[in-house]
Amino acid sequence: MREAIGGISIFQIVIFFILLFTGVMCLTINHSKAFGVKDEIITIIENEPLGSTSTSSFGLSESTMDKIAEHLKDAGYRITGNCPNGYQGYNREGNPTNNDASFCIKANKVEDKFYKDAREKCTGNKCVVTTGDFPNMVYYDIVLFFQLDIPFVKDLFEFNVMGSTKTIFG
Repeated sequence: MREAIGGISIFQIVIFFILLFTGVMCLTINHSKAFGVKDEIITIIENEPLGSTSTSSFGLSESTMDKIAEHLKDAGYRITGNCPNGYQGYNREGNPTNNDASFCIKANKVEDKFYKDAREKCTGNKCVVTTGDFPNMVYYDIVLFFQLDIPFVKDLFEFNVMGSTKTIFG
């Protein structure tokens, strides 16, 4: 009887470590897939010109959004999440949504920061800085999601993958 109890305990420990190893492998695979998709979205945005017909105030053309949506489908990226404040979310088809978004994007105008910094450094009438002194520059912050997905337990935790494009002159 003593050997049967010892065998069951060892079997439970082995099953626990198999589930733990499987969970770590799932997390690693989801993490690398999310990073690959994020890097490709950044590449698509950096290589496409800012559109005159934009889908939103972000200045991304419809063809850019179509390329991003196509890449999400090709990569098999199906994980969704809720966008942080200030971000605009898009689903796999490229339609705007903030709940259950496949990716989130936020445009940051660089010249606003330059203007603020220059104004703080100016004292009195020594220098005059206007926003027209700087070129139109923008960079994008991207957020994607990945999950800890253990078999039979399903989604436990949701994590974010964040990235930024280089400065784009437009």
